[in-house]
Amino acid sequence: MQTDAVEHSSRAVIIGIICILLGGAFLSTGGIIIRFLTVTDSWTVLFYRSFGFVCLMLIVIAYRHRSNTLNAFRAVGTNGVWMAVTMGCGFSCYVFGMMLTTVANVSFIISASPLFAAVFGWLLLRERVSFATCLVIAGAVLGMGLMFVDGLSGGRMVGNLVALMLPLTFGLMLVLIRRAGDMDMLPATCMAGFISGAVGFLFADSLMVSRTDLYLLLSLGVVQMGMGFMFITIGTRYIPAAEVALLSMSESVLAPILAWLIVVEIPSPMALAGGVIVLSCVAVQGGMGVYRERRARAGSA
Repeated sequence: MQTDAVEHSSRAVIIGIICILLGGAFLSTGGIIIRFLTVTDSWTVLFYRSFGFVCLMLIVIAYRHRSNTLNAFRAVGTNGVWMAVTMGCGFSCYVFGMMLTTVANVSFIISASPLFAAVFGWLLLRERVSFATCLVIAGAVLGMGLMFVDGLSGGRMVGNLVALMLPLTFGLMLVLIRRAGDMDMLPATCMAGFISGAVGFLFADSLMVSRTDLYLLLSLGVVQMGMGFMFITIGTRYIPAAEVALLSMSESVLAPILAWLIVVEIPSPMALAGGVIVLSCVAVQGGMGVYRERRARAGSA
């Protein structure tokens, strides 16, 4: 019986790892899809991306909750509403960041989300931040500083500033999810899509797009964002949070590689150096988290 339990646990971990890596792979396609668009209005891109995402989320939520779907939305409460607003801002900033700066810069900056989550965890949940984590955060700030300096000379400062909102919003989102406990927060994620879609609808110059652009825009919402978040959500059920943060870095690694291989978008040496520093800091923090969790599990065993 013990052997069966160990095999089941190992199988669950493998499933979790595969799901997280798949989620990162889907999310990493966003910049490439945006580069193939002919539409230049960011609000229009935001509307269709959000529309596709909301459609997928509604199907998933309705399948999970059946006749209790409306109650699932009500159950998220005030915490869920704040999470929806936060994620809605993040969805908007992602589109504008990708339109205004390089795929590599957005990907490297967004990878710092777990570090900002540590800061928000300290502010909102009174979670202790170790001295080592403070050093890692300082290193990540240095790396992002290099990218911002590069943005001054490359004309990408506005895009970098918009992209900076991504780790802020997604870091806060992670803390709000933790504060929700066992509550299903997929409805809040769906509400975030409603918010960003409504904003895009209000400010879009025109919703008239070509058929090719329509397919690409909807794939941004259904495939890139929808499938990406769904696989990561599934994966978090099987592996600890620190390992999720570490494995989800696959998005930030794959996205610049895809941009280089497919659309020949090569980051500058300074931006690349800053990105490597940020990714290294996040990897160190993730590694420390994995070590702490495994040590705690060994102690409890």
